[in-house]
Order: sequence, then C-alpha cells, then structure tokens
Amino acid sequence: MTNSKIREIALIGAGKLATNFAITLKKSGYSILQIYNRSVKPGKKLAEKVSATYIGNLNELTGNADLYALAVSDSVLKEVAEKIHLNDRLIIHFSGTADISVLKGSSLNYGVLYPPQTFTIKSGSGFLHIPLCIEANNPESERILTQFAGTLSEKIFRVNSYQRKIIHLSAIFASNFTNFMYAVAEDLLTENDLPMDLLQSIIKKTASNARHKDIYGFQTGPAIREDLTIMRTHLDFLSDKPEYEKIYQILSDSIIKFKHQNDKL
Repeated sequence: MTNSKIREIALIGAGKLATNFAITLKKSGYSILQIYNRSVKPGKKLAEKVSATYIGNLNELTGNADLYALAVSDSVLKEVAEKIHLNDRLIIHFSGTADISVLKGSSLNYGVLYPPQTFTIKSGSGFLHIPLCIEANNPESERILTQFAGTLSEKIFRVNSYQRKIIHLSAIFASNFTNFMYAVAEDLLTENDLPMDLLQSIIKKTASNARHKDIYGFQTGPAIREDLTIMRTHLDFLSDKPEYEKIYQILSDSIIKFKHQNDKL
C-alpha cells in the first residue's frame, strides 16, 4: 500500500450515510477529493457542502486518494465495486450485511467500516461517538482502518463478516422494528384524537432501561403477567386492524414463550 495514513478520501454515494460520513470527515479535518453519485443534484449538493469535486462518472475517479469509501445501497454495491479498480489503494464499504469479499476485485486492500446507527440527512449528526465495526482483508489494512476510525469514534470493534451480520440483524430489532412500533402507537393515538406526547415519558424510560444488562428483566405489561383478559380486550380493539392485531398476538406469544424458557434455566 502506497500510503500508511489516510488524509484524502474519495466518496462514492450521496445518500443519508454518505452525507453523515462526509460531514464527519470535514469536521475532523480530512480532505474529500471527489464525490460520485448517479443523481447529479444530491451529488453536487453534498460536494459543495464539503468542498469536494462532484463527478458523474466512475471513470473520472482519481487514483490519488488514500481511501475510497463506497456508501451505496446493498442492491448496487457489487455492481459499483466491479467498476472500480485501484491496485493497492484502500477501499471500504459500510454495509451491515454485504460480505467483505465484494470488494476483492477492486483492490488488494479492502475492508468494512460498519456503523450500527440510523442516519438522516437533516440531522447531520455524523459518525462521532457511535460504535464503528472494523473488518479488513489483511493486518496492514486493518491497522490503517482502525487508526482512521479512531479519529472518528472512541468505540471501535473488530468483527468478522458473520458477527457484523448479527449486529445488523440485532439493530433491525432494536431500531427499525422499534421505530415501526412507535408509528403504530402514533397511528392508534391519532385516530382517537390523542397526542403522541402521552407516550414520550414511557419511550424515554424504555430506552433508558435498555442501557442495562438483562433487558428482559425490565419487561412489563399484560403478556409478561400472562393477563389473558386484558390481552383479549386489546385484541378486540384491534379487530378492525388485522395487521396490528397479528403483531400484537405474535409479540405477546413471544414474550410469554421467552418467559417460560428462561424460567426453566
């Protein structure tokens, strides 16, 4: 590898993750040489924001960057990676599920920098202070990537591809599914002229409980008590919403089953 330290970066992508990554890099003093994006408008907008050059063709990709970061969706990651050939320059992707080997045709040195976090373009909160999961195809790439990640976060974890997939799956349950539960709660309240503010306190309390070990020990509600009378009442309320009714039943059954399994231990 020609460079042992990352200074200049080429970014492929201009979506939510790419935007937060780019903003973090700029705040951390890194130079973003280029930003590639299929859609011109968001690509140029992000490039202008971080003082980078926008390119609309991967053939224009510079060969002088120390790091090439593919912040694109999993559905096009392989397609984009196959169009990039960098000899020994370090290239990474950010996917929680794509195998590291998807990059082996792009360079002799490649890796993954996976942040188990949900991003929005508006927040621009960046990568600072969130866990960063590192994987690389050789010790030197791992060393360089770890050093680089350490300038962005104090929480660095070295994981393999299998572990990264487990982390991503766990994040789906902890964040994506939980967010949808909030959306269901909001829908039920709104239909009955009630504000979501009623649940802000319990949402904060639940999130706070999740910071402790033995999260299931904080479980409350009719399912953990196996209060079938209340559960039937709730299911009656949801009879005109079969999707919600099914979710309620599945989750309640799972809570009870989990309880009985742990009682046997």
